[in-house]
This record gives sequence, C-alpha cells and structure tokens, in this order.
Amino acid sequence: MSKREQQKQQRRQNIIQIAKDLFLEHGVQNIQMQDVADASGVGIATIFRYFPKKEYLVIAASNTITNDMATHIEQIVEQTIPAYEKIKQILDYYISGTKDPKLRLAKFFESFDLHEKIATESSEQYAEYFFARSKLAGILLTLADQGKQDSSLRHDVDLDLFIMTMVQNFSLFTFKSSLTTHDPNLSELLSTDKQLELMKDVFLSFIRPQ
Repeated sequence: MSKREQQKQQRRQNIIQIAKDLFLEHGVQNIQMQDVADASGVGIATIFRYFPKKEYLVIAASNTITNDMATHIEQIVEQTIPAYEKIKQILDYYISGTKDPKLRLAKFFESFDLHEKIATESSEQYAEYFFARSKLAGILLTLADQGKQDSSLRHDVDLDLFIMTMVQNFSLFTFKSSLTTHDPNLSELLSTDKQLELMKDVFLSFIRPQ
C-alpha cells in the first residue's frame, strides 16, 4: 500500500471514529454530515467522497463498535478458564452495556436498525458489515470448540448452534429491554436487571453439564 493510500485509509478511519463518538453522544438523528466534517477538521466534500450517504457512515460506525465488542469477547475467550465461565463473562459483558445512564449503545443500535438494509447498496460497506459480524461469529465458534474439549459444557447439544443463537439473541435483548417502557404497575417485576439475570440463568442452566 502506497503512502498516499495509507493516508487515505487513516483519514477514513479518523472520520469513522469521530462520527461514532458523535452518534453515541448526541444520537444518530441529531448529527449531520457537516457536524462530522467540522469535528474532523475536513471539508464536507471530503466526507461525502468517503461516504456518499449518511447511512454509509452510520454503518461504518456500527462496524467499528462491533469490532470493538468482538475484540473484548475475544479477550474473554482467550483466557485459560473453562468455557462455561467464559460464557458467563460474555453475558455479563453485554449486561454491563445497559448500565450507562444515557443508554448510548442501546440508542445507537436502535437507530442503526433503520439504516442496516442500505448496507447492501455499496459493495465496500457490505463487505465491512459482513466481515465485522463474521469475526464475532468465528470467536463464538472457537468458544464452542473449547467447550467440547474441556467438557465444561453439555455435549449432547449442538454447541455451535446454541452459543451463536444464545449470544446473538441475548445481545439484542440487552439493548432492546433497556429502552422498553412498561406499565408502571409492572415496572419492578419487568425491570431490565431482573429480566437479564433471569435469561442469563436460563442459558447457563441449560448449557451446564447435566
């Protein structure tokens, strides 16, 4: 890669990082491309040269967040502890995302749902979108293999399918539940903390060797 190409890639990554921070802090709907240009110290034409649509920039920011989450989960999976304990830590990691008083991640992903389908319009955006999620999937499949080897997980279920399904749905529920408003009479019963702890216990009870 030439020095010029490296500089272009670095500028693009800088724009994505700044946009991600702005989206998380102020909300996707409240940030315009000009805001990103101003914060990045570049002209609006430069922003549009890299990202012809705001949706593409939202997707790029989401890919960065997903990669960061995958890196954190990979660090958990690389520990020298039983696979069962790693699953507990992964579920707790997602639960920790609901402790932010501003619920920045939850609100971001709620907004991202509106832009997700547009990823298929750009081959570059779709490739990055696919890669970010494939990276996380690969890490979870590694965890399933570890569980088969160390016998800390049930051996009579499809661990690949179960762990992928469990983590995907648990991560989605952590964010959606934190934004859900319930009947005041049920707010204590259906508190996010209680629901997440219940789901975690159900998953862990099921996957524990009988």
